[in-house]
Amino acid sequence: MEVKKISIETDTTSLLSQRPESFSDFVGQDPIKAVLATAIDSAQKRQWALWHILFSWPSGFWKTTMAWIISKQLWTQLKVITWYALSKPSELVSVLNSLEKWDILFIDEIHRLKPTIEEVLYIAMEDFVIDMVLPEWWNLRLPINQFTLVWATTKPETLSQPMKNRFVYHFHFMEYNDDEKKAILWYYLNHYNLNYEEGLLDAAVKKVAPVPREIHNFVIKLRDFIVSNKIEKLSTKELESFLKHAQIDDWWMMPIHKKYLEILSQYDRAIWVKTLAVQLWVSEKTLEEDIEPLLLRLWKIEKTAQWRCLREHQNTLFS
Repeated sequence: MEVKKISIETDTTSLLSQRPESFSDFVGQDPIKAVLATAIDSAQKRQWALWHILFSWPSGFWKTTMAWIISKQLWTQLKVITWYALSKPSELVSVLNSLEKWDILFIDEIHRLKPTIEEVLYIAMEDFVIDMVLPEWWNLRLPINQFTLVWATTKPETLSQPMKNRFVYHFHFMEYNDDEKKAILWYYLNHYNLNYEEGLLDAAVKKVAPVPREIHNFVIKLRDFIVSNKIEKLSTKELESFLKHAQIDDWWMMPIHKKYLEILSQYDRAIWVKTLAVQLWVSEKTLEEDIEPLLLRLWKIEKTAQWRCLREHQNTLFS
């Protein structure tokens, strides 16, 4: 099992090198940043580990970046591991034993961890010790270095209450508004040294989702378009050409979203979700997790557990 270890002195990953490195550079989430800054200051003055942190919200909201910034502020190291690397308690014990004093341990998608692994974490989080069961049923309690556990989840409702209670700090990331989206666009356009005409940000902001990772992806596609077409300075007209080329519509809708709405428009009633998934050639899980969230956010559709319809036909959902 490999645990990714990131030093604060040098950024060893290209992904993190493209992300903000301080709270001042991190756009949005101001209430979270304010609380974290206070907690970090307290930990430094007390010469004690920062207490454990739980981040929740869909993927793409810079939760890993926030953990990286915390480690830089504390002058410690960030160790990153994914849930699937921990299949049994002994693997977690190995990770915990490898932690140095005040390290940040970041685990993503924690709701997928097995209960037996969670149980190992309970006492490690509270008392910084590990209980070992030896042959002939001898128990041995081993101390470990003080550490901060930063957990991220897209499904906080699935976490057990005992686990939730062990996090002093629980932050729910909020969606980005247009001004914040514009600031992130500016950050990445400048990161990639892309020249553009004044006013272009205003034209682009409504074409991107309110998610930092999606904004980053948008700029990467835009960069490739600029390089391929040898554009020295991006104009609003050339932006429109890019949007048409990339099939990006108003409010960041893609062809799959428009096809979804087209299928629903053919009916004057609600249709079964399985029927819709078959016609789109996707699984029901893909439909619910990757396609529908945007359409629900834009108030385009109504849904129940089994049925879908356009909002103009919502009175047929329960008939």
